[in-house]
Amino acid sequence: MQSRSSAASGSDSPARRLLKVLDLLIEIEADVVRRAKGVSVQQAADQVGVHRSAANRIMQELLASGYAVPNPTGKGYRVGPAVQIHQGLTNEQRQLSELAHPYLVGLVDTTGECAHTAVATGNSVTVIDDVETGQALRVVGGRGRRVPLHCTSAGKCLLAFGAAVIPPEMPARTHRTITSSTLMQAHLAQIVARGYAVDDEENDIGVRCISAPVFTDGHAAAIGCIGIDGPSVRVTTDVIDELAVAVTTAARQLSLALAAQADLDALGA
Repeated sequence: MQSRSSAASGSDSPARRLLKVLDLLIEIEADVVRRAKGVSVQQAADQVGVHRSAANRIMQELLASGYAVPNPTGKGYRVGPAVQIHQGLTNEQRQLSELAHPYLVGLVDTTGECAHTAVATGNSVTVIDDVETGQALRVVGGRGRRVPLHCTSAGKCLLAFGAAVIPPEMPARTHRTITSSTLMQAHLAQIVARGYAVDDEENDIGVRCISAPVFTDGHAAAIGCIGIDGPSVRVTTDVIDELAVAVTTAARQLSLALAAQADLDALGA
């Protein structure tokens, strides 16, 4: 017979269940004795009050996104490297990362380019999720990398939509980099007007990127952004508008998903 607490946990949203299992992984990691054994699927099931098969699916999601890894000293699972990326992020930014992943997969399928989720962290941008395309010629990214605000599509998107402020110094990364605050302000106004930002080989020659803002209810500023990165031989100026439609559509859908999740969390509070 299922306990009352387990039944309550079983009614949690998928995102909340995943976060509870992640909390368990972090808790076990802090205990030297229990760390060696890792977290079993059954422990995860008990943590959220779901069947073992459902807990296994949650663990597989954590493995796929780098939040969990197989325990090298035996059975079970341990905290993965992606957890370090999320230290210092707000709860909303963590939820963004969890909900954004399938939208990144969709962008890769639609555009054929690598896709990213990014947030502002201080005077730079942190890529908190990254999905690679299977194409041989691609822009190699990786979760956890930090990129500049002033010369990347993610950074300029976050600047334009209020998630960060223009940095005092904007060194040239290429001959296309905007280094003037006056020119940057005018450029950000254009980004707001069209709804997305483009890195036109401003950070790396041979690379173009497109990012669009993601919002949550009650926030005027963007919580983060999602977008794509590709080689300029494929992401040409002729196809940017078409690709931007896919990116902005995914960003709007993700914003709606975040709002719906916030409503569910409010009902469950």
